[in-house]
Amino acid sequence: MKKLINLLLFAAFFIVGCSSPTPQIHKWDNTKYENFESSIGIDVFNENSYNGTDNDSYKANNTLYISDLLNPITIMFNNNGKNRNFILNIYYDYQPISFKVTKDGSYEKNYTFSLDDKYEIELPLYLTSDLEKSGAHKLMITFSIAPELHAKNFNKSIDWYGATIIQDIIFDLDNDDFINKTNFVQSDATSELHYSYTLNQDYDYSIMDTGIMPLTPASIKVKPNESFSLMYNVSSPSKKRSKVLLLATLGFNHVPINDSPYLILEVPEKGTVIGKLNFTAPEKPGLYEIISYSVSNPFEKYIGSSHIEYLIESAPRFTLEVQE
Repeated sequence: MKKLINLLLFAAFFIVGCSSPTPQIHKWDNTKYENFESSIGIDVFNENSYNGTDNDSYKANNTLYISDLLNPITIMFNNNGKNRNFILNIYYDYQPISFKVTKDGSYEKNYTFSLDDKYEIELPLYLTSDLEKSGAHKLMITFSIAPELHAKNFNKSIDWYGATIIQDIIFDLDNDDFINKTNFVQSDATSELHYSYTLNQDYDYSIMDTGIMPLTPASIKVKPNESFSLMYNVSSPSKKRSKVLLLATLGFNHVPINDSPYLILEVPEKGTVIGKLNFTAPEKPGLYEIISYSVSNPFEKYIGSSHIEYLIESAPRFTLEVQE
């Protein structure tokens, strides 16, 4: 199945107000998606989402106006095709944050759960009170499939493994501007061809000569605490000149790239920029899934009518084998 470029939004929820204080699992009607071999979907809203017409509401523009952090954000997540395990991670301005999904629970870095075929889970998302509230911010919600499995065991990288959605967050209706991010990274090379976001080991830039994208490996081997590099290949999904943010996880935990929480690249309207990402392997031996996301125009206000300019791509998932 084609890898996730962006998620499906299910706007058929007309619930206004607070969600249940604990996760709730429901049977749901997936008739519209029964012809898909496998699918998952996310919907996000809160008590202020349905503030206007369908076209100009906060909901239509992927925006959450938070007037009270004590009231949760509602995440509706559905699963179709087979029974699965999932892991949920939350990012605020593209940096990982702790959260909880029960009113009286403790804050954690992730949340794991199981969901059967043709079921959905309603998650009340509680954020911490110490978030930066001035101006507008980005809330990134990611669900990854099968955290217990590894690409290495399938002897190939995995193209489709989850869903991601990004919401604009505002706390003050008179203060809704994003802080301009100018720390761009210069890429090493630019190909005239257009490719989907990919990480690989093309250290000699063979793609520049052949025009063929080298495959992502099923796994790579490193030693504990060893520094290692991967090559990125990034195009603008909208085929317009844009800014693209890269972030990565290792074993479903956020990992720095080039000693930074994320990288921001300037990408031309045509072609693919190519460069190197530097990582440090975990101290503990084991198998760790490498997952990376690219986000177009990461700190621009979302406009529903220009959806393609804010696409999220996920590079093929593969395994890092940390061995003594």
